[in-house]
Amino acid sequence: MPETAWTIRKSHYIMKDRWLGLRADDCVTPSAHVLDPYYVLETADIALVLGIDAADHVILVRQYRHAYGSPSLELPGGAIDPGDTDILAAAEREMREETGYTFADAERVVTLNADPARYANRMHLVRARVIAAGPARPDPGEDIAVMRVPRAEALRLAQSGSIVGAVHAAMILIGLSGRG
Repeated sequence: MPETAWTIRKSHYIMKDRWLGLRADDCVTPSAHVLDPYYVLETADIALVLGIDAADHVILVRQYRHAYGSPSLELPGGAIDPGDTDILAAAEREMREETGYTFADAERVVTLNADPARYANRMHLVRARVIAAGPARPDPGEDIAVMRVPRAEALRLAQSGSIVGAVHAAMILIGLSGRG
């Protein structure tokens, strides 16, 4: 199985704004096959938080997702800003903004990519013991409902398809697996 990177002969943006970039690369594989163009979607890296409170409840958020056309039950989290140098700090900022919870302690568990054939960004799972610290202050345009669910219910939601975001479901399953 070849693991050598493709050669990029040229690259240009079809579109780029603050949320999304669509890049067209003219590539040549190690076996000399030309892929022209090969499209890559660029978005910011994401920090997702598996927050667990003192009662062993998982903190989830429910919010409308326009592309999906319905509300979605998810882990709190969001974009890691370009100036962020610490994933844990970015994750705690997003947790505090969306839910009002802060970290008692936290660890980065895993970094994944939703679709490495198309997306250039990474998604970092942070598992944290959380404490309520005040009201949520989501970004304008975010209408977020905070939910506390028992650990077993969070697993059931992830396994049943009730959490429709594949990355969110996978992160819950990974974060609640035998690693602590």
